[in-house]
Amino acid sequence: MNDNTNIRITILLFQIWYNNIVILNVYLFMAEQYIDKENLEIIRERLWAISNEKEITLEDIQDRTGFSYSQVYRIVRGTNNMSVSGLIAVCKALEIQPTEILNFKIKIPKHLPLRRDRKP
Repeated sequence: MNDNTNIRITILLFQIWYNNIVILNVYLFMAEQYIDKENLEIIRERLWAISNEKEITLEDIQDRTGFSYSQVYRIVRGTNNMSVSGLIAVCKALEIQPTEILNFKIKIPKHLPLRRDRKP
């Protein structure tokens, strides 16, 4: 965890019986955002291929979604995470169903048993 993902909060506690001030440092850790880069790359490749096939530019997608150019670029060509709503908006702009983009298999990891099935 780096300095950008935690927040340092200082709390002053007053201990009346000792008439002292105690400073307590509490660290709250924010979970890092989950990004599935492998599958996002598949989705982006499909979006880009369809937009090229239909000759729909990123500017056209911008006009059809109301997103800024940088938002459209981040969804279609970027490397960061995208929202489901953003993906659906781009699918509408490309005049396709989301199933055309999401029709692929993902690797399912082996998980622990469900909590109810675990022995105490």
